[in-house]
Amino acid sequence: MATEQKVSAEPASQTQNQVDSHSTRMATEEGPPEPAHNSKVVDRRTSKYVWKSKTQYMMTQLGFSVGLGSIWRFPSLCQQFEGTFLFSYVLLFFILGVPLVFMELALGQNFRSDVWRKIHPRLGSVGLTCSLITFLLIIYYNIFIAWSILYLRNSFMYPLPWTECPKWTVTSIPDSNCTRATPSVYFWYGQTLHITNRIDDSGGIVLNIGICLLVVWLFLTVISIQDSNTKGKILYFSVIVPYVILFCFLIRSYLMEGSIYGLRKLVKTKISALFSPILWWRAGTQVFFNLGCGCGGLIVLSSFLKMNTNCAQDAFILVFANLASSLLAAQVVFSVLGFRAATFVRECVNQSYWKLMELIRMRVLPIEVHPPENLMKMPVRAFNMWLNHFNDDLRLQVLEHVPDCKVEEELVRNTEGPGLLYMAFTEAIAKFPDATLWSIIFFLMLINLALSSSMGLMQTIQILLQDTFPWLHNSSLTISVTIGCLGFLFSLLFSHHSGLYFLNLFDDFIGTVALCTMILFENIAVAWIYGAKRFMNEVRDCMGFKVWIMHEFLLRYVTLLVIIIIFICYLLSLGKHPTYTAWDWSTFEMSETPYPEWALILGISLIILIMLPTLVGLLCFKKSVILPLPRNSSPQPLEAPKASSSLQDQQASSSGKTGSLFEVQAAEAQVQ
Repeated sequence: MATEQKVSAEPASQTQNQVDSHSTRMATEEGPPEPAHNSKVVDRRTSKYVWKSKTQYMMTQLGFSVGLGSIWRFPSLCQQFEGTFLFSYVLLFFILGVPLVFMELALGQNFRSDVWRKIHPRLGSVGLTCSLITFLLIIYYNIFIAWSILYLRNSFMYPLPWTECPKWTVTSIPDSNCTRATPSVYFWYGQTLHITNRIDDSGGIVLNIGICLLVVWLFLTVISIQDSNTKGKILYFSVIVPYVILFCFLIRSYLMEGSIYGLRKLVKTKISALFSPILWWRAGTQVFFNLGCGCGGLIVLSSFLKMNTNCAQDAFILVFANLASSLLAAQVVFSVLGFRAATFVRECVNQSYWKLMELIRMRVLPIEVHPPENLMKMPVRAFNMWLNHFNDDLRLQVLEHVPDCKVEEELVRNTEGPGLLYMAFTEAIAKFPDATLWSIIFFLMLINLALSSSMGLMQTIQILLQDTFPWLHNSSLTISVTIGCLGFLFSLLFSHHSGLYFLNLFDDFIGTVALCTMILFENIAVAWIYGAKRFMNEVRDCMGFKVWIMHEFLLRYVTLLVIIIIFICYLLSLGKHPTYTAWDWSTFEMSETPYPEWALILGISLIILIMLPTLVGLLCFKKSVILPLPRNSSPQPLEAPKASSSLQDQQASSSGKTGSLFEVQAAEAQVQ
């Protein structure tokens, strides 16, 4: 590392004066972080460059952690497991979220750059593992931005193209494929994704999606090489505006009929579901995904803070803000879904009413089934309740001619995965007054949320690579362009006709298994290799007080045990062959389809590829390992037999390249 090279190459007294001088300047001067593309090497321990303000730092952290995971993944899992998931998620959020976020913020704030090598020399390649996880996350994360751009473009049409089936230009007859499904389903699967029936059938690249991906990566690359002031202005907009839009949607949906049905489903809890291993696995991994743990972003962003910043307070603010954002997004989604269900049930009741009247007039049905005259003015559940008061024979006779119009069925229709946003939610927006305006606002919000997270991921990859490979410190512009080019090429995989299935594959393996594995490894490294008590004491020395709720027992035993239990739940859920949800054009329905063997091998290979740098660093580290000294201790001379003196001389002679860890630790101790 650049800092270690300077410190180890100078006499001890000169090193001490230099460190004290840098520390004084850091405590008295404030300014924005050094631009990522600046050729000047910036060390985050001694540099005067810190966040321009605490507000800018917190906004950046929120923009990084609060993204589409809160408005897509979280509501989708709530839809799948109902209120039981909400309970398990909140429970794990406090057990795991608070201590893990605190741990990562404290790591970045106290160790600055090259965190893992300072914890243990064999862990120097952990940063590369984190950068690989972040890279794989961003390449499938950006496909949501591409889809949202396509929907935003179509939102300017009137009427909205997902509200009615397209017609043949010659005959003006609606497309038969659309009439067999619904306009929103056909627009999503047929006109946006052009989806195939299975993951094996690639179908080639969808040109519109590929062009939108190119626009996204160009934008991210250009932004990543801008100065911090420009990034700060963009972040203020991209973080604040989505919350304003969400509150507008929440108020609007509350004023509409049926929102209460969606909110009831959100909090509906089944005690038996708490014994499902897959529930706890999904809840735990969603906590990690929502908070951004395990991919290095929290560590990188906090490494620009001053050493005496209250990282415990920052952790609580971030955790509660993230939880509030998820709950707000879930309320918006479920209240809008409730409105959609009430609207479609109302239309179903209206059609059933007139059909029953016609059948009674034709004497196909007896007069006893005459619906109430004021049925259309009653609540939407009134029709189903009226049917239930008949005896079984008469009720079955009625249901042979008309549907039962259940709200519960409409609440779960077309809500699988991304379809929750691009089918169910858009279908509901189409029923809003001024639907075009609301559609434009909604997709602008999605693009804003996703871009703020993607910008944080891009910056994280760049800084992690520079920390892992010090010779890249002067190549920030090259790194940004390289990440943009490689990211675009790899993300083209998701622009294929089968791209949605590959997104599910990456989300099942990278967004869950790999992320959870990395967090488990980080927890072991800090709590057991470096030492939880030592870590907490050093954090206390930096902040000037002890955070009693963050006891070393929590990091050493509680979080580790819970993460292991979550992994056990994952293993228990593997009793059946992993499946993905595929669209069947023959039946026009979704079906659970087993992953082919090559897809599972691909997912497992990606996890092995991600963890490979860390495993190689642990097993193949050839140099003698000198553990870092505690911050408040001073280096002691080594008393070793003469046989080992050559090894010490070799280390001393190469200090210009690798740095003396003892001298660095002594200098850091004086800084504290």
